[in-house]
Amino acid sequence: MDFTVPPFKATVPGQSELLMYGDDAGNFEEGEYPLTAENYEEAYNDAEFQEIHTFLADGGDRFGVSAVAFDLQEQLLWMGNQGGHVTSYYGPGMQKYTSFQVHSNQDVRQISTFEEGVLALTQSTLRCQQRRGIPVFTHSSDNMMEMQCMLQMAPSTMVMGGHQSKLILFDISRAAETGVVGVGENGCAIIRRHGRYLCTGNPLGVVELRDPRSLHLEHSLEAHTGSLSDFDVHENLLVTCGFSARSDGMAVDRLLMVYDLRMMRAISPMQVLVDPLLLRFLPTFSSRLAVVSAVGQFQLIDTVALDEPDICLYHTNSVGAMCLTFDVSSNCQCMAFGDNDGSIHVFSSQPEAIFNNFSSNTTFADAVETLPALGINDAITPLSSIPMPYCQGRLASDWPEKLLRKVYRPTPPIDPFTLKNLKMVGNIGYAPNPGVFRRNQVAYKPWKSGPKGMKKMYGSDAANSKDDGSFVAIPKKYRKIEVKYSKMGVDDFDFDYYNKTGFSGLEAMLPNSYCNAMLQLLYYTDTVRAALESHLCQREFCLACELGFLYFMVDRSQGFPCQASNFLRAFRTIPEASALGLILSDENNSKMNANLPLLIQNFNRFILHQIHFEILDAKKCENYLESARAEFQGPITAPFVYQEKDFPSIMGSGVRNSRNYKEETIEAAEIPQESQESRPVSPVAENELSNIFSTRQTSQHKCIKCGREGSKETTQLLWNLTYPDMSEVKAQISFCDVLTKSLGRVQVIKTWCEVCNNFMPTKHSRKISKLPPILALNCGIDSPNDKEFWQIQMDYLVQKAQEGAQSLKDDSPAPVAGPPSSGKPCRYGDKCMRTGCRFKHAGRAGESATPVSNSHLYYNNAWLPLHIQADVGDNGQLFIRKKSESGDEADNVPFSSSQHIEYDLHAVVCYVNDPANPDKKNLVSLINVGPRYHERSLGSPVSQWYIFNDFSITPVQAQEAVWFSLDWKIPCVLYWISKELKSQPEPLIQNPITLDVFREDNNLAQSGRKMITFTPLSAEEMPSQGDLVAMDAEFVTLNQEESELRSDGKTNTIKPSHMSVARITCIRGQGPQVGEPFIDDYISTSEQVVDYLTKFSGIKPGDLDANFSSKHLTTLKSTYQKLRFLVDIGVKFVGHGLKNDFRVINLVVPSEQVIDTVHLFHLPHHRMVSLKFLAWHFLNTKIQSVTHDSTEDAKTALQLYHHYKKLEATGGVAAALKELYATGKRMQWKVPGTE
Repeated sequence: MDFTVPPFKATVPGQSELLMYGDDAGNFEEGEYPLTAENYEEAYNDAEFQEIHTFLADGGDRFGVSAVAFDLQEQLLWMGNQGGHVTSYYGPGMQKYTSFQVHSNQDVRQISTFEEGVLALTQSTLRCQQRRGIPVFTHSSDNMMEMQCMLQMAPSTMVMGGHQSKLILFDISRAAETGVVGVGENGCAIIRRHGRYLCTGNPLGVVELRDPRSLHLEHSLEAHTGSLSDFDVHENLLVTCGFSARSDGMAVDRLLMVYDLRMMRAISPMQVLVDPLLLRFLPTFSSRLAVVSAVGQFQLIDTVALDEPDICLYHTNSVGAMCLTFDVSSNCQCMAFGDNDGSIHVFSSQPEAIFNNFSSNTTFADAVETLPALGINDAITPLSSIPMPYCQGRLASDWPEKLLRKVYRPTPPIDPFTLKNLKMVGNIGYAPNPGVFRRNQVAYKPWKSGPKGMKKMYGSDAANSKDDGSFVAIPKKYRKIEVKYSKMGVDDFDFDYYNKTGFSGLEAMLPNSYCNAMLQLLYYTDTVRAALESHLCQREFCLACELGFLYFMVDRSQGFPCQASNFLRAFRTIPEASALGLILSDENNSKMNANLPLLIQNFNRFILHQIHFEILDAKKCENYLESARAEFQGPITAPFVYQEKDFPSIMGSGVRNSRNYKEETIEAAEIPQESQESRPVSPVAENELSNIFSTRQTSQHKCIKCGREGSKETTQLLWNLTYPDMSEVKAQISFCDVLTKSLGRVQVIKTWCEVCNNFMPTKHSRKISKLPPILALNCGIDSPNDKEFWQIQMDYLVQKAQEGAQSLKDDSPAPVAGPPSSGKPCRYGDKCMRTGCRFKHAGRAGESATPVSNSHLYYNNAWLPLHIQADVGDNGQLFIRKKSESGDEADNVPFSSSQHIEYDLHAVVCYVNDPANPDKKNLVSLINVGPRYHERSLGSPVSQWYIFNDFSITPVQAQEAVWFSLDWKIPCVLYWISKELKSQPEPLIQNPITLDVFREDNNLAQSGRKMITFTPLSAEEMPSQGDLVAMDAEFVTLNQEESELRSDGKTNTIKPSHMSVARITCIRGQGPQVGEPFIDDYISTSEQVVDYLTKFSGIKPGDLDANFSSKHLTTLKSTYQKLRFLVDIGVKFVGHGLKNDFRVINLVVPSEQVIDTVHLFHLPHHRMVSLKFLAWHFLNTKIQSVTHDSTEDAKTALQLYHHYKKLEATGGVAAALKELYATGKRMQWKVPGTE
């Protein structure tokens, strides 16, 4: 955040107490608000210093700025970073001058300038360079080990010190050391010059005064008990800052220690408003001092006691970075600060500042003389006018004769698919366009060399597969859909064209929206949806709460797509998600380069464990409160604090690579249970999620060397499929066999053995004791071998089907049934010669006699079954087999079964790969929506499969879910649901949001200047159904809009701006306090704001920061719950442009509960009228004169609504609207006197 705080006038009564703010410190008149930013046109001109530049230094994206120094001879600012790089910038415009590396890996500790060049000190070297960047010398020796500081004593003499026991005297002209002086084991961290002494400071808080000639110790001052941070000396005063030793460590001293060098004693210390880290005397003042804190604040104080001192407090635009270094120019017109984020902040006291009053001229590089341009079509200028370089060898343009022959490009061969479906009419052949290239164009494939015998296993590119006739086009329902933006945003985009089902999809315009497929899968799982919508906790960023809010929106959006913006906002703050690589950046190529199959599988694992632990945490806190109330018989405050160590980590031992991640046991998914089954499980240890996803198992391990055995009872929420090596695949293996091996996998890995006292090969095995109602699987097709295994198993089934069809054909003359006809007539009619044509042919009898194509054999003979059944034995045996549609069981269970469970395939998440368009790769989910949801939403209790492609929803056949074409459609996630769970009644959803949300209002602002601009609702004022509530919201921009200029001069929006709510105001619409706000919350944000939109929002830098805000600052979740409560009880919201407000807030409000003045005062097929113009025209008031204010806008909207009701009662609405538009056209829709 970038703002400047001007000086505040304060008095010092009795020279004892400094009063910063008066009683009216929090109330500012119009135009007098103290916080301003450099990003806006109006700056605060009363401040002594203004921040004129904040820029990223060279290498700032990797290293922080460790040293800055103003050149004492020229108009240059020098910077050194933690990567050993030095850069100079010219003048107040910060034009880059020179840049060079002084050390490969050591940070630059200090920079000093002299007449001939610049000196850069690192940990073990001293580098001298000319200002133009030419190196002079590099010095290192055994005496230079932990160098920290240096000071030039004479034109050719300097002294260096560090965290070692000696000072080094150095001759710059000879580049050699001239002497060494011992300073004790504490060393020397800071060196300053004085007229009579050489002042040195050590890390233990002691300042030593030495003779400048002999360097012998004269005096010693113990300034701080902990450590010395910085000090400076001017005339007779020495001022220090540092740390004091405490029992629990060291703490920053808020007092600056001041010493009079004439009497060699301490005088009254000076108190500052910041935590001092660095300090400097201002060179042109005798008593001014600049004190800098680690967070980027700095204060200018006067060492002379004044009757009315000025408090000058400033803040750099550091955005939370730590300030590491700063310097002041010789004429005190500029200050420079460097932070650990690699940024440099420059403050100036003059509009056109200079660094030195008398500077030498800076030498710049000579401008390169450019030759006159020569047009490519210029036939007049002789080519001899172009200078030719001298070279001894042959010219590159002197080509050999064999390359000068005319060779005509051969015509590419015709696509075999085209030849196969060619229909000859005379000498002309007709064939359908396979979609490989555009009409009337022939694509010439570039010749590429490669190793002989290389063959692509799965042809996924249409252009590459046309030679062998294996071209497969991706159906439209699987393709990624690009949303076309306009001036109206997405309001004029036809979402209904892609969704005719009445279900609600999810928009995919926000970063990390790849997870939409999993969010939709969990939503259409009734038990999960009910558990999430019934959950509510006090944690600010809780994914379970945000999913509950999102699913509540989807329930009530009536087919219109929703945004998961609040969920993704909370998702970006979870550190585990970032550690697992689940957070994609906002760059366009981040998703293009991401491994989407691995990403969605990791997200599946992460989201199940995260919401499990969040619900578990909430239940643990609730149970604690209930037990405490029962014990103390009264209301108490919950002391429970969530700690990650109390629960199993979802990250395990770290992020593993994709292959090993799948191969290893998911230790992070294991939840400890009681070892004895007779002991009851604690109610806190289980919740709604663990009851339906947890597989109970016994993990056994046995040391191969010593035979030591052990076991433990665990539960697991998610399983990874593991596949056999291709060398072991000798025959057909069913999916049930693979699933059985994955659940009861036996592996040998090295683990610690207590008997052998070493890491030994240990056999690990699992025995399943109970299967869950919902079985969640990650397919784990991460390598070509896994994909080849799937393909081979599908080939086995197709080959078996073909053999069965051939034997049937030999035994009976009846034709083999062909693919089902689509009902559409074929474009070639009865002349069609295509094999396996799926269209109707007029006059052709026996459509079913068409031979079966391979594509339909793969479609009808899937390796993945739709129904399976499993039995668990008493001793952990597991028997899984396919269950037919008729329910016949062909296999008998070979053991005594303790659990028999039947599963139906519930959902599949697939990766859609389009190699021709890497930016179009996609994730879709195929979900079997049950009869309960159909009956509740559409009124028809049916079961139907759908493809959910973000906001595109298409009904499909059940076979579509288990059919895969591995060149473009790859399964990633499988969810199986038991028949018993499906037959249970629909779970009840308890609304967790109650009236208590208005009683749990906490202000996050910590500045001490808190302004309350609203009156909370009393118990008698609680609104009821049909009551009016005026509302308005203000927003800030997190990401700017991305657009491109088209050839016709119009702009095309590629990605809209990402907005975030910053302020929400709700006003009473009736009652004795009508027009009084009862909600006026500023929303705290941890994300970087690129534009506060102050002119349109009234939000200023610092308003949303808890450290500096004087507003009523809350979390988005807290205010969101208040709005949800108002929506649930049925209030009517009055406002202007509420549709966009609710969209950014991420809240769905029924249309009957919204009264929008933008629609009340609107004529069809005419422009929308602004609130500012409506207020001037109807209410004769002028609003939004300087900035927008949500309280003012909400009150104005309420008054306009009452005015509309009066017009409606008198029948004057039509005439008033006609007069409104006539006045608007005459005034060009501008309010006189304000624009």
